[in-house]
Amino acid sequence: MALVTNEEPKVAWEGDTLGYKEVGETFTTLVKSVKDDTKVISIEAGYGRGKTFFRKHWAEHLRQQDEVVIEIDAHLSDHSGDPVLTFIGALVDALPEGETSTGKKLVEKGRKYGGLALRTVLRVGLRQGAEEIFDAMTGKAVDALGESNKALKDATKEFGDGLSEAAGDLVVSQIAAERMRTEAFPAQMSALRDALTEDKPNNRVIVMVDELDRCHPDYAIAFLEAMKLVFAHDGFVFCLFVDNEYLEGLAAHRFGEMKAGERYLDKFIDIRLKLPDTDAVIAGAAEELFKGLSEAGHLTPFGEGDEFTIERAARLAGELAPLSELSMRQIERVKLRVELALRCYPEQPLDYALLVLLAFLEATFFDDEDDKGKSQKRNAMSELLPRSELTPSRGLDLCEKHKNQLRESRYRNETPNAKFIDRCCLPFFGAEDIAAYMKQGDRYSEAHFGELESLSANYLPDHKRVLHVPHLVDPVDSGPKLWVGSI
Repeated sequence: MALVTNEEPKVAWEGDTLGYKEVGETFTTLVKSVKDDTKVISIEAGYGRGKTFFRKHWAEHLRQQDEVVIEIDAHLSDHSGDPVLTFIGALVDALPEGETSTGKKLVEKGRKYGGLALRTVLRVGLRQGAEEIFDAMTGKAVDALGESNKALKDATKEFGDGLSEAAGDLVVSQIAAERMRTEAFPAQMSALRDALTEDKPNNRVIVMVDELDRCHPDYAIAFLEAMKLVFAHDGFVFCLFVDNEYLEGLAAHRFGEMKAGERYLDKFIDIRLKLPDTDAVIAGAAEELFKGLSEAGHLTPFGEGDEFTIERAARLAGELAPLSELSMRQIERVKLRVELALRCYPEQPLDYALLVLLAFLEATFFDDEDDKGKSQKRNAMSELLPRSELTPSRGLDLCEKHKNQLRESRYRNETPNAKFIDRCCLPFFGAEDIAAYMKQGDRYSEAHFGELESLSANYLPDHKRVLHVPHLVDPVDSGPKLWVGSI
């Protein structure tokens, strides 16, 4: 069973290996405590740590609790450049069957203020340039305000002949936009909320916003500010699924560093929550994910016994995941690379655990930088599968460098390469084979070393080759990147 799949769930928390069900139930209790006000809640986790999985399953769980949930993938609407219309569109689309006409009427009611009035509301709220507001509301947009607009324009003439018609239009535009923000727009939001929650036990709409950290910086920031300044209406709970460190870095590029102890997101978020992200959680999730390799249809394990099973490879993945510090999205890419190798070579004997180790090492050290810290991490990861040390050169050493020691009947616990066999190579030999290779005095024979020499010539090279033959593009998804060029 695949881990943290982002497919739409049919059953809430099915396939949950991250322990998110208990977290979701706790968050549900919190959300239900919001009655007659509005709250913005952040659900924080690092990139690729299962936010989307949690969002979809939590949304399904809330619906089972008879809550109204609106899910917005901000990245899909990034191209629009208008978060206000994104919100309104999502609410209208979620209206119960038969209520679509009501939603359309609400939107048309907003359009009578000039077509671009919703955008203008946002600009007024953000105190952006008067010229931009004027451009949005002049011409047909201003004319659409009808008699009330004419009365406003007449009133501006009382300020004297020095006030030009253009300036008068600008004043009218600002007043009209403010009227839209304080009167018409709240009425629309209340009507939409009532239509969405009709026949529900409460008058609450939960809006979940995901993938904000994948959006263009301008859109991401506009989304946050629109949500707080424009959509702060009673009965709405906004849940943002964010990589907070990424968004804070984005804001720092845009606005400069905040004062010590202050955070940009604190201006918009009332309650900050965090998904669990412990080593134990990541290890368990990775192990469960790699158990799915059994579905890849590979026919020929490298050897007999537990060491060469998919289960052993999955356990190794669970040990490697915390050490690698990869995100779950990156770990899924590691699993995909191994799975492709198994599918491409169904009849070639393959050591599943070794493929897993090699794929993790490649993903973790893909930039090829060689410093002391990375070297230590690489060694720590490799030590989890000692037989990975059986390189062609090491196999040659087994026979060439210590034959004389063996011929002198030195005990195996005194022979360096015999110690290497004990630590690294025993899985290659069944119990009967090991016993057959033992001589009186508990020593290994030269034949034993010769066997490993032959094996080592192709062991690592073959596995590296099959791992790369599928030529998987972008094996490492390194997470979101700041659009520095546009900042």
